Amino acid sequence: MKWLKVFSLFIVLHIIGWAIAHGYKQSRPEQVLIVADTSNALKDQIPDMQRWIEAFAEDNRYRSIKVGTDKALIGDLVDIKSIDSIFRVSFGRSNANSLKRYDSEEADERIFLSDGTFEPAGWKLIKFP
Repeated sequence: MKWLKVFSLFIVLHIIGWAIAHGYKQSRPEQVLIVADTSNALKDQIPDMQRWIEAFAEDNRYRSIKVGTDKALIGDLVDIKSIDSIFRVSFGRSNANSLKRYDSEEADERIFLSDGTFEPAGWKLIKFP
């Protein structure tokens, strides 16, 4: 009978811990900024980038995801009607200066989807060959 009491106590403590962690993470979601390189050289990689963003966003329970391109900030991913709208325009070449517009954006994690021609400081680079 003692083991049943100990096991019950363990279950109750586990549920309380889960509820506290869930409430904390729900009220303070991780801020993620995803920026896609929309230069001409990556036109063929756009479908792969779209799939990557969709897969990343599947587990967004405790994340708030903002999306942009190397040209402009688009907005919150949940507010975008279609991921295709991210890749409407492709022109020019991306460089480290094109990401400076995002310096004022608050983000816990910054992800740059590109071909790896340059690696910006402070960003996680996801390469699409």
